[in-house]
Amino acid sequence: MPSNKTNFKEYHEKQLHALKTKDEQVYELIAKEYQRLQNTIQLLAAENQCSPAVLAALGSVLQNKTAEGFPAARLHGGCEVVDDVERLAVARAKEAFVAKYANVQPHSGTQANQIVITALLETGDKILSLGLEQGGHYSHGSHVSFTGKFFNVENYYVNRETFLLDYDSICEKAVKVKPKLIICGASAYSRTIDFKKFRKIADEVDAYLLADISHISGLVIASAHPSPVDFAHFTTTSTYKPGGPRGGLILMGNDYNRKIKVQRKDKLLCKQIEESTFPGVQGTPYLNHIAAKAVFLKETLTDEYSARQFKIVENAKRLADRLVDLGLDVLTKGTDNHMILVNAANSREGLTGVTSQKSLEDCGIITDKIHLPYDEKPSSITSGIRLGTPIVTKRAMGTEEMDTISALIDATLKNVKIVSDSEYKIDEPFKQQTKKQVKDLCSNFPIH
Repeated sequence: MPSNKTNFKEYHEKQLHALKTKDEQVYELIAKEYQRLQNTIQLLAAENQCSPAVLAALGSVLQNKTAEGFPAARLHGGCEVVDDVERLAVARAKEAFVAKYANVQPHSGTQANQIVITALLETGDKILSLGLEQGGHYSHGSHVSFTGKFFNVENYYVNRETFLLDYDSICEKAVKVKPKLIICGASAYSRTIDFKKFRKIADEVDAYLLADISHISGLVIASAHPSPVDFAHFTTTSTYKPGGPRGGLILMGNDYNRKIKVQRKDKLLCKQIEESTFPGVQGTPYLNHIAAKAVFLKETLTDEYSARQFKIVENAKRLADRLVDLGLDVLTKGTDNHMILVNAANSREGLTGVTSQKSLEDCGIITDKIHLPYDEKPSSITSGIRLGTPIVTKRAMGTEEMDTISALIDATLKNVKIVSDSEYKIDEPFKQQTKKQVKDLCSNFPIH
């Protein structure tokens, strides 16, 4: 009789074969996506590439378990194993971020923000955050998100000339608005964020501080960017942007055992966060994702992961410098993190964000169009594109490849024939030649 260990191994190893047998159409689409990733230069600042070990955890039997609540306090039976999984993920999150509290249940970074906000605020309370079109995030207060629908949101801005955060101006706005919550962190900001200054501002107006570090959390783990954990009352992040599975985290440092008044009773902030998670915002946690988070968080504790975060920044700086040398308008003339913002409209007459993104994608270079601060073009068009170096760095590309990539970007944008803000033409022989160059480059750095 085969052992349980053998059965477990066979059960999981047959999954890909089962998919191909049961649904070849989906199998082929997944294979097609793998080839797309393999043969294109992925410069998406909001994406990363998780390991095979993380993918294995995502596809495990833990997907089948329902376990509403937290370890040792579930609403369902049979949770002794998944309780240990979640405890392991929590312990590793605390170690990775040097935090005193970690909640690994949020389904996404946006959901982590929603949990914190609903734990602290009542409908109509004031939030001060970086405006969406200034580089903020939808969940920080956009009128189309839950935050903007239920809370009174005011925005602070980057400086119109430097495109940098102006902390004096932010403080003045906070004193005027008197928010209950200040949110810092960005989706499109390429320089270092001073979390200590944000906490000083929050303390001055007696506000809570939420730091959303989804884009830079990998850098924070490795100390390639300063950490907010002991400055912000709450730190949130997605787990896929730093290289893990889809999901989110809520972290707390020195304020984890601070008290909050709820219905005239004192409650620990961390307990209020848990009650806001369940039953407040989410139902059962995704235990397969929590296991995958645990796997990923163990990876972040390695020297390899730490070194890669510094290499991500090095590659971004090199790519930004070369684009500047080639005449492209890079906001702030460079970067301190993984992200580069390019004003395409200022780089060549007639170009827009959308025509730049689409023409580059035609040639195998994947970027995002982005609405830049003080951008006068509509969000469907934009003036800018956003580049990021996490995936190319994970594939072991270095500064030499950044020089090659910058030259390919420059050549592509110079060969675009402008028709309108959203329409363009590109010479077919040039496109095919560039796609071949891209594919040849990628073949030397396969997904691993």
